[in-house]
Amino acid sequence: MQKLETASRLQARIRAVLDTVEREFRPMSDAQLVWKPDTKRWSITECLQHLNLAERFYIRNLQKKVDDLGLIQVAPTDQFLKAGTLGKMLRYAVDPQTRMKLPTISLMKPRSDLDPREVMRQFEELQQLLHQILDKGVYLDWNQEKVMTLIGNWAKIRLGDAFLMLVAHTERHLNQALRVKEELLGTPPARF
Repeated sequence: MQKLETASRLQARIRAVLDTVEREFRPMSDAQLVWKPDTKRWSITECLQHLNLAERFYIRNLQKKVDDLGLIQVAPTDQFLKAGTLGKMLRYAVDPQTRMKLPTISLMKPRSDLDPREVMRQFEELQQLLHQILDKGVYLDWNQEKVMTLIGNWAKIRLGDAFLMLVAHTERHLNQALRVKEELLGTPPARF
């Protein structure tokens, strides 16, 4: 995988996520957005809020890397991406195709008393910010630069792994939210 092509593909996937939220969830009522199939499962709003919590953490770290670049950049250099061991494991764990279920750490568990429209607004804002960070992020070395993970300061992953993991994690939980909508309305939506 090459960095510039990967960044472009990730931005396209982020646009698809935003289009899906607009098409599938925006027309729904607040009551539908907070409906839960059962007490142990999340509502659409809770799925989006979980993404807000996780992505806010990573986006803050990615934004710091981009901000440290400064203003003068000529042209991004391309590079072949190398995945780190921890990065590969995290990407596999959050991939939408993976059937593995991981427990959510307590900091990333959404509250149930959320305003669905505000959660959706924040979600869209974070996705747009990630899209913008990718514009500048191509000036960084995705193999050498690292960001810390939710596991702790000691567990860092390469920038390329972080970008790939974030988008996959979003698609995974967006699929979860789409399944909730399908159970509520009985209409099968598209999946990632």
